[in-house]
Amino acid sequence: MTITMNTVESSSIFKVGYRRRVMQVQFNSGRVYEFRKVPRAIYDQLMRSHSKGEFFNREIKDSFVSTEI
Repeated sequence: MTITMNTVESSSIFKVGYRRRVMQVQFNSGRVYEFRKVPRAIYDQLMRSHSKGEFFNREIKDSFVSTEI
């Protein structure tokens, strides 16, 4: 599945993409992770958050199954 990635302003996250409950996150290190079964509301909140890294760590990191791709 191809997901369009959008560049974000963050000291830890470079790009984020979302499609059909799958979110991809590319970190500034270059590593890319795919998170499954992510509700659209969580993605929307991440994109609106002032600190995307803090939001990611608090709401996403340990809450959804992830795979490095």
